[in-house]
Parts: sequence; structure tokens; C-alpha cells
Amino acid sequence: MNTRARAIVFDTIDQVSVKDFPLSECASDELVCETFYTFVSPGTELRVLGGHYSKPEDFPLVPGYSSVGRVVELGDAVKGYRVGDIVSCRNPKPLVGVNAMWGGQSSIQVHRTSGEDRPVILPDGCNPLDYVIAEVASISLRGVIAAMPKREETAVVIGQGMIGAFSAAWLGDAGCRVIVCDVDEGRLEVARQRGAFAAVNLKDSDGMERLDALLGGGADIVIESSGVTAGVEAAYKLIRKKPQAYGSDYKVEPIQFYGGDWARLVMQANYIEPVSINPFSFFPGEGVTVLTPMDRGIEERYRSVEAIRAGRLNAKDFIDQVVPYHEAAEGYRQLQQHDAISVLYTWK
Repeated sequence: MNTRARAIVFDTIDQVSVKDFPLSECASDELVCETFYTFVSPGTELRVLGGHYSKPEDFPLVPGYSSVGRVVELGDAVKGYRVGDIVSCRNPKPLVGVNAMWGGQSSIQVHRTSGEDRPVILPDGCNPLDYVIAEVASISLRGVIAAMPKREETAVVIGQGMIGAFSAAWLGDAGCRVIVCDVDEGRLEVARQRGAFAAVNLKDSDGMERLDALLGGGADIVIESSGVTAGVEAAYKLIRKKPQAYGSDYKVEPIQFYGGDWARLVMQANYIEPVSINPFSFFPGEGVTVLTPMDRGIEERYRSVEAIRAGRLNAKDFIDQVVPYHEAAEGYRQLQQHDAISVLYTWK
């Protein structure tokens, strides 16, 4: 077995290379997996590359947390996994001699077989390319599950990066009427092709008015995935507000009057800048359910795999550029310059 790995390395801010490192030892409860494909999570990885999620002493580092590969070796205590299994992986054991934020952009990896980071076994005979989106898609799935969408509800997704794009897909799969918004017309056109009810450019002078007309009273669910203050401020304006009995006969209804029927706001992004709000003006109508899902669990990972297997989620709809791993610097450049929406690296 090859005991060295090729890895994409962020040498320092905005500097990308490909280097060799020794593979970490495979312990008795671990397995070794050779990589077929890795999928870039653009928001996270570009912020790491830009120094926003990383400190100078973190570099050099191996980024990434989404790969698909084949099991080539098992530790003596491993149960349930088999050599030859095709698996979806996240957060491997770090390579020797380099830091990791999360270390998934490498040609061969060591993984634990217990805990949330364990590899997810893919269906027999599957095409690995079909499942390369599963890890990132499952992050969005967790946020959508938290919002408990109902059929025919109206949902707005702010931001059409990968997390927002997958959120829109999951909401559509749940039977919602999905409206997306962004400031990039290319992303909006792709969202229309994926089946969004409407796609609105927030740079348009009448963008918010257009959304107001489409919503007819506000959205039952708003997913904020832009990661910027302007997106949060837009979410406040778009969320459905409960009617108030304000008038000549002012009356305060019992607070439980709306129990179980609050609109839901899902904060599905990380924010570099602090966001300051006044809750009493931000949530008029006495209430909204605010959800802040983090990461994804083994349940969401397997649910994503099943949606792909059943044909409800198609990887081809979300893969923009396929790039050989040794051209990684060009792949990240395309993402930084908005020449690509998503990038997939091939390792074979």
C-alpha cells in the first residue's frame, strides 16, 4: 500500500500548491481509503484560504471535508467495513508534517470507523461521482430538517452558494414553493434551471419589492446562507409577520395564541463580521423561531446518500467545474474570481 499521500496545501494566504506527505499510521480501529473525488465547500475553504478562519501559524495546511473513495486497508479491530467498499468521507486523520483544516483534499486518507466522522458506506455498484456532493449537501439538509417544512409552504433562500443551493433543493424536495435571491445573476440562472419558483437579484432597484410581491405576506421559512449582514437584514424583511390586534381596541393576545405556528428563520452561514440587531424591531409580531444548525450528523449524511440513490438529488446539477487535483490553484482561483460556482477535484 502507498504510505505517502498527495495533498492540496494552502501554504499561506491565497497561496495553493500540491505536495507529498507521509500517511498517518492506520490504527486498529481505522481504515485507509484511496480518493476518487473531492468536492470543494467554497464558503468555508475560501475563507480558510483568505485567512478569515485561520491564523498565520495554521499554515501550511490541508483543507477540505468532502471526499469519495474506496477502502483499501482495514485495521485488525474494524468491524462492518470491507476492503473495496465505496465510501463518502469527512475529516480524515491529519497527514504527517502538515496541519489540517479538515484535511480532506488528499489522495489517500486514514479514517476512524466510529463517531460522527466515520465513513458512510455507499450503495453497491454505485458511481462514486454521483455521491461526491453528499457531505456538503447534508449540512444544508440539517438546517432544512430543523425548519420542519410543510408542503406548499413558501420558503426563501438568501444566497446561492453551495449551502444555499442545496437548501433550495431540499426545500423543493419537501414540497415547498422555493424563492431564491442572490446578487450574482449567474447563480440565479442556475437556480432557475434547478427548478426554483423564482430567482430575484437583490442588486435590482426593485429587488425587495419584487420579493414582497412574490411572497404575499412573507415567507414561512427563510434560510440565510449569504454570510453577510445585508443577508440578515433582508431576512428580517422577508420573514412572515403575525397579524397584531393593534387598533382602536388594542388587545394583547395570549402569547401561546401562535404556538407552533411561528415562521422559521434558519441562520445557515458563518459570519466574519458581527451582526447587531434589536430583537423587538427585528422580530415584529411577537415571535419567530430562530435556528442555528451546526455541521451535520451521521443521520443527515445517510439521508443525503439515500436521496441521491433514489434520484431526488442529482450531483450533475451542482458540479460546475471538474479539475485535476494537480491544478488545484486554478480551481480555487476560479472560485475566488467567480468564474465557477463549484469545483470538483479528480484524483484518478
